[in-house]
Amino acid sequence: MTDVIRFDGWILGASFASGHTLVVGKWRESPFGSFADIMRKDPDGMRTLVAPSDEVERFVTAHYRFDATARSDVRVGREGERLVARAEGLDLEFDVEPGPSLVSTMLRLRPRFLRTLPAWIAVEDAVFRPLVAPLLGGGGGIHARGVTRQGARQWYAIHDLRWARARARVDGLDLGEAVPPTSPAGFGASEFPGRPALVRVTSLIETEP
Repeated sequence: MTDVIRFDGWILGASFASGHTLVVGKWRESPFGSFADIMRKDPDGMRTLVAPSDEVERFVTAHYRFDATARSDVRVGREGERLVARAEGLDLEFDVEPGPSLVSTMLRLRPRFLRTLPAWIAVEDAVFRPLVAPLLGGGGGIHARGVTRQGARQWYAIHDLRWARARARVDGLDLGEAVPPTSPAGFGASEFPGRPALVRVTSLIETEP
């Protein structure tokens, strides 16, 4: 018998001309309460998790792939009209485009009660994902379901997506313009869209009770 745990919140992500990819999770509901973390891929391919606590680090590294970890408070919030994520040595700034995108409008057509049902997500991944993935710029690497590093089944219920303009600094280095990634980040079962975006999501992970 298995149990399903839920992470509900937002994911912000972008890739840059420097070769870096940054993916920020801002979770308002989770088994660990409200928290934020950052998945970072450097130009040399090194993948680092920036986590705010030991328990978050243990859980995330059990299910996602990293070469290193770092401990830091991760702060995500509004500064004026801008959405920002800040951690030690890392600053990410997002200007979210106003109004719903075409993808956002399509996502909202689905009844909300269906979106977090694993059986429905499986149908979306098999039938609708091949149609929508080209609009997201992620090609075949974007999935709504998969298997984690630990072997647990995982589902992503996508509620909304807003495109954005992004800029970032790592250790004071400006990462340049946001660009499509040149290689997969490889953190988990799905890649992030190929353009900077803010994604409203519920992540479901099956675990042994």
